[in-house]
Formats: sequence, C-alpha cells, structure tokens
Amino acid sequence: PGADIVLVVLKQQLRGALVGVESVTQEGLKAVFKNFNEAGEGLVTRLRAFRDADVHVLGSFIFGLPTDTPETVAARADLAHRAGLSFAQFVMLQPLPGTVDFSKWEREATDVQVIDGVPLTRYWLIPPEHRPRVYTPHPRMTADELRSRTQDVWDQFYAVKLVWQRARFLKSLRARLAFVLISRLYRQMYANTGIATDSARVARSAQRARWMAKAARRLFVAKPMPELQEPTPVAKSGG
Repeated sequence: PGADIVLVVLKQQLRGALVGVESVTQEGLKAVFKNFNEAGEGLVTRLRAFRDADVHVLGSFIFGLPTDTPETVAARADLAHRAGLSFAQFVMLQPLPGTVDFSKWEREATDVQVIDGVPLTRYWLIPPEHRPRVYTPHPRMTADELRSRTQDVWDQFYAVKLVWQRARFLKSLRARLAFVLISRLYRQMYANTGIATDSARVARSAQRARWMAKAARRLFVAKPMPELQEPTPVAKSGG
C-alpha cells in the first residue's frame, strides 16, 4: 500500500526523475554502500513501476567498481532497456575529494602516475585534454578494456532500433522522431565526448553534437505569434 501511495504522488507531481541505480548486482551495490537497493529482476520491477506511473527515468550506472566483471558490465544495457528507462547514463567511477573512495585511493595508491607535472590523485589540476578516463586501477580489467566496454554499453542502449522501441509511448510520428534525435544527441554528448581518449575524436563528436542540437531545436520551435502583446508594466501608486 505504501508503494502505491508513493507512485500516485509521483504521477500527480513528477514527470521525470534521476535514479542512481549504480550497479545491477548485490556485490556492486555493497561496494557503493547501497546494498539496501534491489538488484537483478527485483531492480527491473522497481524501475518499471516508474514507467507504469508515467514517470520518465534517467538511470545512472557506475562503471569501474571493483566488483565489476566483463559480464556485469555488459548486463547493464539489457537491464536498463528492460526496466523501461527513458534515458540512461553509464559513467566511469570517479573518486571525488571528500569521499570514502577518494580517501582510500589517496591512502593506498602506489607509483602514482604524473601527468604534466601533476600527480593523478590531483586529477582536476590536469588539463582536460590530457586527463585519463579511468583514474583507479581495476582488479579485473585494464583501463582501455573498461573504457571500451563502457562505450559498448552506451552504443547498445542507444542503438536506433531500441530507442525507437522506447519511443512507443508517444503518439505522433514527429514526437517519436524527436525522442530518437534527443536520445542520440544525449549519447553523442556524454559518451563520445566523455569517453573518447583521442582529442581529435572528441572534437569531431562535439561538432556532431552541435549539429544534432540544431536539428533538435527546430523540432520544438513554436509558430510565430505576432498578435501576442508584451505585458505593460503596472505603475505603482504612490503611498
């Protein structure tokens, strides 16, 4: 009953929500201190409840947790689609100053890489074009493998065929095409420009994202309303 009440409130007041899913396994959730969350099929059921309440979800997943394996990384795209997420982001683990992960990394790191005279443990001081995409070593995958597998998940979730399937909740063809374009734009902005290691690829991805953004804006431009009057300010009466 409590969950039903929450969903009713969501349906009346919210149209979209960012949900920090983080991981799809109990081991992964424990690694980010979220072992109270559902995993596996229980997670799919919980997330689909948002869709049933007509609430669109941007699901956020973390890649590079020490519990990650090639299999659990690949499973995220399938779970995100089956859960009915409108959008999903697959971000690399980034230890932020002040967090437990950062303190542990700084304390236990050995042979810290130095880039442009800056130790990797102070990565925010490294020029963005030289900053690596993976900060902490992974026990099962190399940095290049982890980055490549993360890119694959972006590509799978935002494949045109699957995006078109997720657009079925929209009635008009124009709205569906807009959803596909925005989905591809989101992937272009946050996957290609955020994960690519080559600066030339990043520049090309940013250019494509700008082109797609211009096309997306045209879909939402309203017709001119020349008869619309600008409100006249009401003069304040003296007191």
